[in-house]
Amino acid sequence: MEFVVRDARVDDAPGIAVWTQDTFEWGDYVAGSLAEWIEDPNLRVLVAVDPDDMPKAMSVVRMLSPTEGWLSAARVHPSVKRRGLGSMLNETSVAWVREQGGRVVRLATEDDNTAAQLQVEKLGYRRTSAWAIGKIEGRAANQPMRVERLSLAGRSDVDPAWMYWSTGELCEAGRGLKATSWTWKKATVDDLDRCAREQRLFSSPVGWAVVEYPVNGEVDVVWVASSPNDFPRLVAGLDYLAAERNAERVYYRIPQTGWSGEALLRAGANITETYIYTKAV
Repeated sequence: MEFVVRDARVDDAPGIAVWTQDTFEWGDYVAGSLAEWIEDPNLRVLVAVDPDDMPKAMSVVRMLSPTEGWLSAARVHPSVKRRGLGSMLNETSVAWVREQGGRVVRLATEDDNTAAQLQVEKLGYRRTSAWAIGKIEGRAANQPMRVERLSLAGRSDVDPAWMYWSTGELCEAGRGLKATSWTWKKATVDDLDRCAREQRLFSSPVGWAVVEYPVNGEVDVVWVASSPNDFPRLVAGLDYLAAERNAERVYYRIPQTGWSGEALLRAGANITETYIYTKAV
């Protein structure tokens, strides 16, 4: 049976939703987002179709910067697994990133998804960083330690925060990347300046943090500049910040250094790890 790769259409979404319901133990997010992705001009949704033009695999590719591509949401119909469809979509996505002027493409896998890790390694990707994904539920800002409260940082904080972070262990462990929701790209000082202008950069005597505010009762911490000794108190300060905003949980996406994950565990976080894989194009 021959398969062909093409761009997804909105009328593909219902059929794809049928076989992307139970990808993980908790379900899947693809079915609820696919139609929106297809209509998003900043994304390219690809499908591999059979001779009847029915999608049997899909993936999403986008440019996060002029030189950085990001791959996500790779799914294959259970009936055609191990037929090379995932590799076919990946090769098409990498070629598209190259055509856009990209120099590197990245993707993420959870630490326990060994099948996906083996597949992308065969395709020439290498694991370049590990990230602690920590979720602290229902905290009431009652840390026993002295808490350094965070305040909004101005643009005058951008340069010192950048210098501190760019020479520190968190930058090195994360290979200079910054999380934005569930994508990762090279951080730049302009990114940090934009966060300050958008009032998402916070500071305290024990470090700086960039947060996002999803519409689901969370405070998402996506960038941190701190030290091993100071980070636990920064976590406590972020707990207070979330409580002040009536957030139900704090979500962390930070490089795993050992001490960063340990501090989150001690603060009551549930921890998983995500690996970032990288390939030059």
